[in-house]
Amino acid sequence: MNADCPDITSLGASLSPGQPRLTRVCSIRAEIAPPTEFDTTRGTGRALFPITGGEVVSATWRAEILPGGADFARRLADGTYEVEARYFLELEDGTVLMVHNAGRMVPQPDGSYFGRTRAELEVPAGDNARWGDMVLFGTAFAPAGDEQNVFIELWHAEI
Repeated sequence: MNADCPDITSLGASLSPGQPRLTRVCSIRAEIAPPTEFDTTRGTGRALFPITGGEVVSATWRAEILPGGADFARRLADGTYEVEARYFLELEDGTVLMVHNAGRMVPQPDGSYFGRTRAELEVPAGDNARWGDMVLFGTAFAPAGDEQNVFIELWHAEI
């Protein structure tokens, strides 16, 4: 987008909340198994990337990615992937929560993929309940030549 784009006051709003402030919540290394892929009759492709494990770190906590999640992706004609991943994390204290992360991965000239996503955390009641109310955006990186890891950062868009 362009910095000269008018804000919502140009459309009659009394004010603009302005650019969101982003704070990194955590960094993720998701381990993936080889995908199952096929071309569809609609000119796209489907892919299932099994999530087999991994780790999550933040400033104040750590978690393990539990095996059994997956990224259900659609490959578009331009080589990008629309992704939708669901998987569970187990915090050091034994608390389990679910991550739902969806967006797009775009191929880069070096064979890697960069992505942008929107994530949601489903959490049990208790000390971590606030995480379930956060508006989260993600950045993702799938390095060229590394078929076993995807790296993600989740960012909180503070309101």
